[in-house]
Amino acid sequence: MTHNPLSLKVVQRAFALSVDVHRMADQAQDAMARLSPGMRNQLLRAVNSIALNLAEGTGHPSPAKVAAFCNTAIGSCNEVELQLRLARALDIISSDHEPLIEEVIEVRRMTFGFRKHVLAKPERP
Repeated sequence: MTHNPLSLKVVQRAFALSVDVHRMADQAQDAMARLSPGMRNQLLRAVNSIALNLAEGTGHPSPAKVAAFCNTAIGSCNEVELQLRLARALDIISSDHEPLIEEVIEVRRMTFGFRKHVLAKPERP
């Protein structure tokens, strides 16, 4: 069940999300450091984890292993969403960044769909 990760829309969207969050975090770096030390590093690690786990998972022939990597990516989506909501609540980022939260939710939805698709395929011997 190996895939080329770059051919999957969910990986492409997760990668683009990571780039966008990196750019936002660079702009908000001073506010993050002042109001929530460590938030920037944790947010960037979590957002990178989404695309990286999806990419790593696609290298496994076992649907169960691919699904496990999807589960980790879903957990990272949850973490990124909450970090962004916290940053918004602390006025670290403005409401202009609401589309980032919406994109995290969409990537998570797509990851659930990819996991369901993978698990529907029978395992090869």
